[in-house]
Order: sequence, then C-alpha cells, then structure tokens
Amino acid sequence: MAADKLLGANEAAARDASAETLDERTFQILYSRTVSPLRAYVVRVIGSATPADDVVQDAYLRLLRRPPATRDPDELRAFLFRIASNLIHDYWRRQRRERDASDRHAGNLETTDPDIALRLDMVRLFEQLRPRQRQLMWLAYVEGADHREIAAALGLRERSVRVLLHRARRKLAALIKPSHAREKNDD
Repeated sequence: MAADKLLGANEAAARDASAETLDERTFQILYSRTVSPLRAYVVRVIGSATPADDVVQDAYLRLLRRPPATRDPDELRAFLFRIASNLIHDYWRRQRRERDASDRHAGNLETTDPDIALRLDMVRLFEQLRPRQRQLMWLAYVEGADHREIAAALGLRERSVRVLLHRARRKLAALIKPSHAREKNDD
C-alpha cells in the first residue's frame, strides 16, 4: 500500500515536472520572436559577437532547464532577458580576471556603411558607459522596453530604473559633448 502511494506521488511529480517544461512549439515561437533582439542586446552590451552568441545560447538552455511557471510570452521574454543579463555579469567577471585582451572590438565593425566613422564614434562612446548603463540604454532605446520590463530583465525596482536611466543618459550626453566640440574644431 505504501509503495502504491509512493508510486502515485512519483507519477504526480513527473506530471508536475512535465507541466513546468516548455513544449517544443511554445519554445520555437518564443525563440523566433526573441533571438534577434536578445542577440542584438547581448552583442551591444558585451561588444563582441562570439561571446555574445555563447551567452545567448546559454540563456536559452537555462530557460529550457528551469522555465518559469508562466506561459505568458511577455513574461517569458522578460525572464529570458533577465537570464541573459545575469550571464553578461558572469562574462564581465571572467573578463575582469582575464583583462589582457582589450582591443577585441575593432574587427567586429566591418561594413560598407558610409557613416562608419559615426558608428565607430558611437561604439567608443557607448563602451565608455558602465556595463549597467549600457544595458539600460540598450533595453530602453533599442529594444523599446518600458521601465517595468527593464526592471524585470535586470532585477531592479522600477523606480530605480528611472533614476539609473536618467543618469546613463546624462553620462552619454556628457561624453558626446566633448567629441562633438572636437569635430567642430576640426572643420
């Protein structure tokens, strides 16, 4: 009799575990809707495509291993960006320990774009922001995330996002002014 109860409990646990996993169709829909913006976010924040691809792949693997209890696409997206943000922090910690490779960004910007100088200047300015500021700016202005979504993705309170985003904008504006003044003097 006790074995039957234990077997029943194991079957219930197995059913609960399968209910927590994402089915293939749900995952494929989520993946197709999020892979491009997630990769763009991670590439811009990290500054290099190769480690960014690793972070993106690891984010999806972690989502599959431990999906949240929700199936709401917006909540899954926010959860995925949160995972990626945590992985970015892990990457920066590793980089801090291996600080020897500093100019890895220059080769990633090959393009036939006539405004390459402007793009390079913006990349250099963006790299001068703190990592958290880069994340905030990217999520707000490239991804178009609102303060609530940014807070969920970065593990912050919504009020904190407002303040930190304001500071990041001020910092970027301060960085742009000196470079803009130099351009005028060069003309």
